[in-house]
Order: sequence, then structure tokens, then C-alpha cells
Amino acid sequence: MACGSVLLTLAVSFVGLAFILYSPFPEDAVEPHMQMAVSLVIGAIFKMCEFQEYIGYTTYVKCARNPLNINAWVSKGAVSDDNVHVSEELFDGVKVRLYIPRDHDGESPLPGIIYLHGGGWVLGSTDMYDPLTRMLATSLTAVVASVEYRMAPEHPFPVPFEDCVKATKYFMYNAKKFGVDASRIAVSGDSAGGNLAMAVGTKLTQEGQPPRLLGLIYPALQMVDFNTPAYLTYQSMPYLLKKYRMVSFYLTYAFGNDDDIEKYFENKHVTETLRNSIYTKVSTTLLPQKYQKLQVKERAAVDMNLAQKVEKIITNVSLCPLMMDDDELYQLPKTYLLTCEYDPLRDDGLMLAKRWKDMYFPVTHVHWDGVQHGFINMEGSQRTTEALDDYIKYLGAEL
Repeated sequence: MACGSVLLTLAVSFVGLAFILYSPFPEDAVEPHMQMAVSLVIGAIFKMCEFQEYIGYTTYVKCARNPLNINAWVSKGAVSDDNVHVSEELFDGVKVRLYIPRDHDGESPLPGIIYLHGGGWVLGSTDMYDPLTRMLATSLTAVVASVEYRMAPEHPFPVPFEDCVKATKYFMYNAKKFGVDASRIAVSGDSAGGNLAMAVGTKLTQEGQPPRLLGLIYPALQMVDFNTPAYLTYQSMPYLLKKYRMVSFYLTYAFGNDDDIEKYFENKHVTETLRNSIYTKVSTTLLPQKYQKLQVKERAAVDMNLAQKVEKIITNVSLCPLMMDDDELYQLPKTYLLTCEYDPLRDDGLMLAKRWKDMYFPVTHVHWDGVQHGFINMEGSQRTTEALDDYIKYLGAEL
């Protein structure tokens, strides 16, 4: 069976290579060959997992979570513990991987970072993100808590969100135990983890105990418009994250399945009344002019039964933080927001950045052209190094 799996992977990889060669990265892409290679490998694994589910061998999720598949390619593998002590902990029942720098003198409390991994609320793990969280701990001389929150479809919303809230509160309340200054804690995450980080920051702010700052790396922020210019542009190869997969991830997180995905794909789940009521929150008018011009998709007829059934959840700010009112957004901690060009989630972040900047909120928004979603984990990339250096510099100054 192992041999068959290898042959299947090679076969799907060949097909994926053909697609990429047919649809290469744009000429102005940064390190295009490296990005194409990453897209090929991860895309091949996704195709293999889809096929295995199709033939009834296993589910897509189980296949993609297999450490021999996606984790083996995304993670950089084991890293020496010479500079950091790593332990597996339970924070109020939630699994956490804790990183404490070894070279700290122990005389003064350290800053702390709660990190929430990406993976569409369906994939990802502390193992996959070990190189990144380990690097944050050593580069910043900070205590990092990487949260192994439960994931969909087995545990859909609000379970992952609640796990992250519980782990963050535990870290804040027990900061002294871990040698951390409770007033110097950041909550950060990428993609789905960026969504969770903003939702956690919102919850804690509403309860009067906000973290010092938020770090949002290409976050997913809304599910009322799956036809933004970014969603329409990044629908196919060679990009790693494409519209269909992102919509499926969001639905699986929200509902535990991606039933009726074709209707969501065409925005048939949002009434005109709701769309008009959130126009100042989710609108292409908030985007830079060059992206507004890309919006050409005509609105499909609304499925009223579906729209009425899901309206309450898709406007829940813990699931879709972009649905917050301006006064709520303004109350959040200062934030570092990273967006990138080749990303279905690009416009979510750009809308948030525009809203915050218009109200003179202390947001540091950094946009990276020429790279795709997930690039922050791309080993050996100069652009990844630059982006991480910029983020670490920000954290070092603000924490």
C-alpha cells in the first residue's frame, strides 16, 4: 500500500507540474521557481488526498493531516533545543507547546506570545509550525505558547475559538509562573490562526483584559463575500491557496461541512438587505483602485432559505471579525497586519486596513507584492526572511 501511495503521489505530481507549466506565476512574482515548487508539492498532496477520498480509501482531512504528507513538506523538521526549552503543556485543558529561551538570566520577566497556527481550521499543528514558533522565541527572547486547538470538521466553530480563548487566558493569568510579564503579551496567528487571533483579541478586549497587541498574518476575516477581486483572481493553479479550497475551509469551520458550497461560491447565501447593511464593513470600495477595477462578477439570485438560515452565524464577529462595527474595531489593541498579493484573503486584510486607517487606529499594515498565501513558512525564501525580520522588529519594539 505504501508503494501504491508513492506511485499515486508521483502521478498526481506530474499532473500538477503540467498545470503549473501551463499556468506559470506572473512575471513580476518574487522567486517564482521556488513558489511554483511549493505549489506543485502541496497541490499534488491535496490532489492525492482528494482522490483517496473519492475512491473511499480515507477522508481528505485524514490524508492531509497525515504527518507523512502535508506536515513533512511544510515543516522544516526538528530543530536543536540548544537555545530553547520546549515542553508540552495543558492550559486549562488545551494542548500547548511552550517555548522558553534558555539564555534568559531569569531576573526580569519576558514578553509572551500566544501563537495560533494556520491551516483553514482543518489542517495544521504545533509540529508544522515548530520552526516558526521556535524562531520567534529565540529571536525575541520571548516565551511562546503555540496552541494545539481542536479543529473542524470534528470540532467546528466555536470550539477552536473557545480553545484559543481558554489557552490565552490561562497564559495571561499564569504569566508569572512562566516568567512572563502579563502586560507584554501578544496574540498572533496566520490565515485561520489570524482569524482566531483577532477573534480572541476581540473577546478579551470586550471582557476588559486585552493583550498588549495583535499580530495578524494574512487573516481570514469574513464569509459574506466570496467574490471579492482576490477570490475571483486566485481560483486556479499555480497558486497554493485557491478560492474553492478557502471557501470549503470556511464552511467546514462554520458548519462542520461544506454542503451547498456551489451556492456560497456564487454568493447566493447573502440577501440584498444584509449586503446593504454591511456596505461600510465589507465592500470593494474599501480596496485600492487597482483592485476595485477587477470586480466584474454579476450577483447571482439569492437562495432565501439558505440566506436566512446562515445570516446569524456569518455575521458573528467571533467567526467573521470584519463584521465588527467601527467603534468595536477601534477598541482593539494595536495591531500588526500583514497581507500579500497572490491570496484569496488579500482583500479581507486590505478592507480591515482601510477601515482602521480611516479611524486613525494604531495599525501597522505591511503588504508584500509578488508572493502567495503561506509564504511566511517558505523555507529558503529571501522574501520570507524579509517579512519575518520586519515582524520580529515590530514585536521587539512593541513588546
